[in-house]
Amino acid sequence: MKKKTEAPLVPVETLAEAAKLPAWELAALRQAANWAEGKHVTQAEFDDAVTRLRNRPQGGGSI
Repeated sequence: MKKKTEAPLVPVETLAEAAKLPAWELAALRQAANWAEGKHVTQAEFDDAVTRLRNRPQGGGSI
């Protein structure tokens, strides 16, 4: 039986740096996603959250 390989968890700050997110957008992402500093997520979760943040209506609250 094969063991299912899961995507690695990476700190949000590391993913934001790799994506060249400005500091203000990282702060907005953390606020909207309710992520504390140091939160670990997969690349897919991060990408999805950034997309939802960028496409939500202004003042849209949580993503």
